[in-house]
Amino acid sequence: MTTPRPMAPTLLWRARLRLAGLSLLVMGAILYASGFVMARLLLHEQETAIKRELQILAGTLHDSLKPTLPPVPQPTAALSLVLPGLCVVGERCAEPDPLVQRHAVSATDPSRFQLRILNPRGALIATSPGAPQLGSGVPHTGWLQHQGSDGSRQLTYTIHLHRSHGSTQQDWGYLQISRSLVDLDAEAQRLWWWGHGVFVLAMAGMALASWWLAGLAMAPLLEAYRRQEQFSADVAHELRTPLANLLALLEAERDALHRLPGQAPAGRFSTGRPAAEAPSATGLDRMLNQVRRLQQLIADLLLLASLEQPTNGSHRRLCNLAEICADVLEDFSEAAAASAVTLQAAIEVGDATVLGVESELSRLLINLLSNALQHSPPGGKVLVGLQRRGREIHLFVQDSGAGIPAEEQGRIFERFHRLDASRSRHQGSTGLGLAIAQAIARRHGAVIRVESTPGHASTFSLWLSAVRRLP
Repeated sequence: MTTPRPMAPTLLWRARLRLAGLSLLVMGAILYASGFVMARLLLHEQETAIKRELQILAGTLHDSLKPTLPPVPQPTAALSLVLPGLCVVGERCAEPDPLVQRHAVSATDPSRFQLRILNPRGALIATSPGAPQLGSGVPHTGWLQHQGSDGSRQLTYTIHLHRSHGSTQQDWGYLQISRSLVDLDAEAQRLWWWGHGVFVLAMAGMALASWWLAGLAMAPLLEAYRRQEQFSADVAHELRTPLANLLALLEAERDALHRLPGQAPAGRFSTGRPAAEAPSATGLDRMLNQVRRLQQLIADLLLLASLEQPTNGSHRRLCNLAEICADVLEDFSEAAAASAVTLQAAIEVGDATVLGVESELSRLLINLLSNALQHSPPGGKVLVGLQRRGREIHLFVQDSGAGIPAEEQGRIFERFHRLDASRSRHQGSTGLGLAIAQAIARRHGAVIRVESTPGHASTFSLWLSAVRRLP
């Protein structure tokens, strides 16, 4: 995979981040849902096993009690003989014989199971120590989940007790067997912690994998961008020399035409053609303007390409933004007067020292100021301000134009994007001024923000970290 370099556009990096984030979100959702379902299935299987155990034990106890039940459902010592450890209502609860090894002993073990024997009206006949109090009245057969005295969940299974009466059976009462779900809840808690711990580790691994896979997916796009960038730089370099030669030739032809009025110049335009067919001075001026415009466009493309190259910051020096603003405003005073636009300065700080490249910061302000003058009508005003906000320097340029529509504010920093293409071309704009300004701002750790509403002024501003000069 081709590793993206800092020269890649911010949009490509954001696209890679979004792609990796979406991939991580989808994989994380699938993993979490799968883990949740698996944990629920595991707990359901354990709960089913507990229910099966209670059903088997209840059936075994029912078969053991059925032959020994007295004709009348009332407390009897026979119950404690069949189920050692069972406490008959109204009698002292005897300690079970530890030497008796029968399945009934484990059934009445209070640490695992609790038994209750009820008559048909729901009155208690016998109970094991620690059995839950489930209220009075005729119980409902089947499953009941309730809360024990210690706050833990308990599961109770209720069945009818039958007494053998010749060849038939008669309802004698009810048998209830309960078991605590503390172990199941503890297992659920362990699964929750272990599952989320594994999920967090898996998400960290998937985040790295998503970033790597997003890089693989975007590698062709990044490579295409680099080739386009390299192609633009190569074309710009290759066109500089022929354009310079063409410009020199056109200037020579124009000068010759001005020196010899009414005659064709002795240059290539006079070869074998009448004087009426030779280009006029106006035509040559137009050609010169277009060639100069192409030269400016190529210079801007080369500058933009150089600004997107990675840098280690070693070429930065201490620069005073206040001095840069004063120099640029002085240079633009004549252009503002020619456009009938008032140029004002609101420099509220004398020492606005920042770490950067003075030529680049000057070009940034020149581009913002040129854009403001271009979009300000005659009689308008352009304000350049410099303020200090704590450890940051606030630089802003405000015009008095028609404002920027909200849907266009996110695109004005794109290459060759113009709000009014005809007006920009008439004024010689290449459509790269704001893109270059934004690239310079990012190169200095800042971003240009625009605040504008249609029909009102537009303000371009950025914040740069201030540096305190040593005395």
